[in-house]
Amino acid sequence: MTENFRIAALSAVALGSFALAGCGSNDTVEAENVSAESVAEQVAKADLTPQAGRWESTMTIEKMEIGGMLPEAQKAMKDHMGTTQTFTSCLTPEEAAKPKADFFQGKDSGCDYEKFSMGDGKIDAVMTCQENGHSQKMTMMGTYGEQSYDMKVTADGEAGPGMPMSMAMSIASRRVGECNGNEEK
Repeated sequence: MTENFRIAALSAVALGSFALAGCGSNDTVEAENVSAESVAEQVAKADLTPQAGRWESTMTIEKMEIGGMLPEAQKAMKDHMGTTQTFTSCLTPEEAAKPKADFFQGKDSGCDYEKFSMGDGKIDAVMTCQENGHSQKMTMMGTYGEQSYDMKVTADGEAGPGMPMSMAMSIASRRVGECNGNEEK
């Protein structure tokens, strides 16, 4: 997986974790062609800050296609389709109160939002990332509430010269209590 596709997956998890506490609020964030810094500032001003605590997330790769790969590598990749990866994270009260821009896209990722919409329990975002002369586009759509979120993520672009890549994943996360120091963050 290229670095930006990995960043895309991690960004979706972070973004979903951040989207939790605005439920019940009429605040929304609508933005186009903006940086992660702008999104972070707008979300903080809109009082869509998350609930701090321990979150358990499950990510399922639903599609992963890379053109130009050897047949053995394609088979190995297909064998992992549908498998899930579960991990935990701790969102501290300080992180929840004032998110940094890298919370929304990964540090130094080369990504910007074409579209970002969050409010009324729904999130819809399109992010474009540049890496080594290649462009990848990621979409994130889902729902959020005070104790959970569910998101679908797609990413399309190139894994390398002449190697088109397309992936899709789903991410579900639930707040499971207070942080206990054993999170994977």
